[in-house]
Amino acid sequence: MSKNVDLEPKLSIGEVSKRTGLPVSTIRFYEREFSSYIQVFKTRGGHRRFKDEDVQKLKYIHGLIHDRGKSMKEVKTALVSDKDPMLMRKDLDLLLEVFESLVQENKGLRNAVKDLTERVLRLEEGKGKKRFRFFSA
Repeated sequence: MSKNVDLEPKLSIGEVSKRTGLPVSTIRFYEREFSSYIQVFKTRGGHRRFKDEDVQKLKYIHGLIHDRGKSMKEVKTALVSDKDPMLMRKDLDLLLEVFESLVQENKGLRNAVKDLTERVLRLEEGKGKKRFRFFSA
């Protein structure tokens, strides 16, 4: 039975710290907080062993938090969505619903501005002089 050596966990937490630039405490924290995303192998003695894939995942999480300014909750949601297409679809549907609502609200505001402009112009015409300047919508 041959094993693929690249898939075997082989990196210690210290080596991962050097590769990622993350303190060991941060790696442990990410491992606890994102246990469904990062599943670290532990030896019989309890020592963590990481795969190259785990290193990339740690960098990704760190980038979401520190480069993109995401909260822990947002990162957890993003990671779950990345793994589950149905959740991504749900998120997309919600965003489309909000977008459509904003488009309708925008149309309503434009119509309200148009109506107000027409009313003010009629009032101005009735007085015979113009006192207001309007930008066309």
